[in-house]
Amino acid sequence: MPTAVDTDKSARVPANAPRNAFRISKGVESRTFRQAAFASAAEGFTQGLMSLSAYVAITSMGALEAGYEAEVATLITMLPSVAMLFATAYDTGPAVRGKRGYFLFAAGLGRLSYLLVPLLLLITGAYQSFAFVALVAFSALICAGVPPALNQLWGANYIPASRGKRFAWNSSLSMLMVMTGAFVAGMVLDAKPVFGGVENYVVLYPAAAVMGALALLGFYSIRMRYSESRAVPKGVLRRVKDSYGRALGLLRNDRHFRSYEVGFFCYGIAFMMLMPTVPVLFANYLQSDYGQFSRATVVTMQLTLMIMAPVVAWLSSGRRVTLVTAAGFSSLVMFPVMLALTAWTRDIVFAYAAFVVFGVAMSGVHFVWNLGALAFAKPGNALMYTSTHAAMVGLRALIGFPLGYVMMRLFPDTLHPVFGTAAGLLIVATTIVLRLDRRMVAQGLNPTA
Repeated sequence: MPTAVDTDKSARVPANAPRNAFRISKGVESRTFRQAAFASAAEGFTQGLMSLSAYVAITSMGALEAGYEAEVATLITMLPSVAMLFATAYDTGPAVRGKRGYFLFAAGLGRLSYLLVPLLLLITGAYQSFAFVALVAFSALICAGVPPALNQLWGANYIPASRGKRFAWNSSLSMLMVMTGAFVAGMVLDAKPVFGGVENYVVLYPAAAVMGALALLGFYSIRMRYSESRAVPKGVLRRVKDSYGRALGLLRNDRHFRSYEVGFFCYGIAFMMLMPTVPVLFANYLQSDYGQFSRATVVTMQLTLMIMAPVVAWLSSGRRVTLVTAAGFSSLVMFPVMLALTAWTRDIVFAYAAFVVFGVAMSGVHFVWNLGALAFAKPGNALMYTSTHAAMVGLRALIGFPLGYVMMRLFPDTLHPVFGTAAGLLIVATTIVLRLDRRMVAQGLNPTA
């Protein structure tokens, strides 16, 4: 397969890059930025429309009445993360790198699968909520390659000097649209039924399906600059085995990247323990409607994140990625503390405060989750690092979500044990990354975000 090369005379190539490495010009960066703006906006609006899925499944599909709110909340938040285990299956071949056909596949089979949501009305009782969980999981499995494919796009079409700034602006636009989509979703779900006797989620999700497909088509339209890829093994099973073999080899051979992922692993377990508790907290402790839930958990958080993301990108530019990561992990400790205060007081004001703290902390974590792995990658194609980083999400989901669920069942009258354990894990994650930073500085290494 020929190498995609930009012909602009101002094209820039890293000094130590291989001969067949991609070239990036200012024109390439500008075109990518403009095209990605539309796609990022549509993607953000889609995520906002779907951000209440756990609350919809619990309160509108029979789970709360049947007493299965903990199970449904855990599954619907866990399975999309578990699907990330398959992210490495998308890190080889022309589908992601050259022809970008994967985006078409994800748009058609992944996002448009939500057109089937009205059919859930044929299912009664709590079975409807579990069927919805299965649909969410299927879509997540098909779309598991989107994060590494997008991270590869940022790595391929932006030079390191401008990558953080351009990523931050695209992220801010996406966050604005997530906030807008969540606000719209809360209004639609609390409004009078569009069709008599049928809740409005049967209209909301098909609309989100179409918007989500358009977003991926927007990313598909961006021509990706990439290095010539190696030979890809034939057969799906061989490709998956090969991709996992390379991911394990990468973690085994790159000690610093392995330590970085261990720190992220502890953070991820804490994060995933907390996610199922949020809809349970709002349903059982605060008895919130959809509007309150969306404004507190999504709109407040996304507004804070949108404001802070450019600030974090500016403060992080040129700084050691390990220090930026440790700052994000340590500041996140206050999130479970504020959730504990919410459960104790049953006052929604503390919930709003918790998600302000969450937004501030996640502005840093969001930055390093997307760009941190690229700081450890060698010059050239960084997809192996980004796909391995994304696949680790699925592995820790198999630990974090079940751990949170078990603790909710062991302590059915309180969520405080979950909150306390999560805070402790975040402190451990911070310590691991700071130790990595000291080791790398002692060796004269300075990977920047």
